[in-house]
Amino acid sequence: MPQTKKGEEIENAMEKEYGIDQGKRVYYASIVKGKIKGAEGKGGTGRLTKAKNTYKKNHQ
Repeated sequence: MPQTKKGEEIENAMEKEYGIDQGKRVYYASIVKGKIKGAEGKGGTGRLTKAKNTYKKNHQ
């Protein structure tokens, strides 16, 4: 998934706080849930997009 500069900064901060593996999980889960806006670049075919669509479908 292409990231914006904002996304890279947030991911690095979360990895520093939670550790590398858990930081990535928290970062991507936050994007899927909608807590972080503007962190992902353009594109829409990756796993993250599919996860977001599934989350939205199940949590409306």
